[in-house]
Amino acid sequence: MNELDATFKETKKSTAFEGIIITSDKEFFQRLGYIAGEDPPPEVMRFFNRAYNFILREIGYHGTDQNIISAVIHFDETTPHLQLYYLPIVDKEKKKVYAKGADGKVLRNEKGSPIQAKDEHGKAIYELNELEQPKVCSSDFWEQRGGQLSFGNLQDAFYDKVSIRYGLERGEVGSNKKHTTKYEWQKQQQEAELAKIEERATIREDQANFATAMRDKAMDELREINEQKEMASEELEPLREYLDAFKEALEGDLPLSSTKLRKMIVGLTTEYKRLESEKKITDRDRKNLFEELQKVEKRIPELEKYKAFVSLLVDYAPDKLEEAKRAANERRNTPKQPIKIKTSGNYKL
Repeated sequence: MNELDATFKETKKSTAFEGIIITSDKEFFQRLGYIAGEDPPPEVMRFFNRAYNFILREIGYHGTDQNIISAVIHFDETTPHLQLYYLPIVDKEKKKVYAKGADGKVLRNEKGSPIQAKDEHGKAIYELNELEQPKVCSSDFWEQRGGQLSFGNLQDAFYDKVSIRYGLERGEVGSNKKHTTKYEWQKQQQEAELAKIEERATIREDQANFATAMRDKAMDELREINEQKEMASEELEPLREYLDAFKEALEGDLPLSSTKLRKMIVGLTTEYKRLESEKKITDRDRKNLFEELQKVEKRIPELEKYKAFVSLLVDYAPDKLEEAKRAANERRNTPKQPIKIKTSGNYKL
């Protein structure tokens, strides 16, 4: 403003500067040879140079860059784009044209206010007067470019001068979509990432709790198996003397009768088969539980790592974690509604 000796009337609703975004979709830039993370190819830079020269002709102060605050091509977001800020400076001012009588004097109504002149269609007549000093005035800036049709006219001109060279289509006519600023975009990305971290932390914490519960359950079942084994040994104890007697009889040390010996063999064989069957069941259960316990124990180091990560997040970013939790809960509990976007006063290509 100082360089242009411009004035500015500051009010609560006045616009100090405006912004324009020029971009397209990923496929368009890929067709021009763009690869994310690599230096942009010449064709991409030629596209943005044509776009910048178009902006200078349309909104530059007398076709120059004197009112351009900043013009930067960004390659650090999802899609390459030219972000430009400028002062809406004018050196002419729209003035009302008042009706005059035959004597050349301004006509007035009953209240004494001057009457504005109108054309043959009944529309109020204005004229542009040169200002002594340029001024920053968004309303006059766009009024001189077509008023309510100015944004559409600018999009049409961009299509004719730039877009048509690349086979691009005209943007949606009458669109009220609002561009997301870089700060808003970064904030949204951070909130989304925190929500994912919170979700992963919750899942890992649940997994850790589940693994602990499974390990405790496996240990309880192993203890129960050991108790059953001890009980089986206790049940065999009363038969020890018979087993010993049977062994001694086979060795010929005890003078047992054949009848008693047959009875002893039948009894011992029956009891042996019963105990052998129970032992097979116990061994199979113990093997299955031991395998499950091994699986759980293999996951303990990983789960401990997740637990340490969650603790670190709680220690160093508790506010962000709580904020992400609230956001996630709100998304889960709030039914989806149609999105209504308020139209911005700034223009987006």
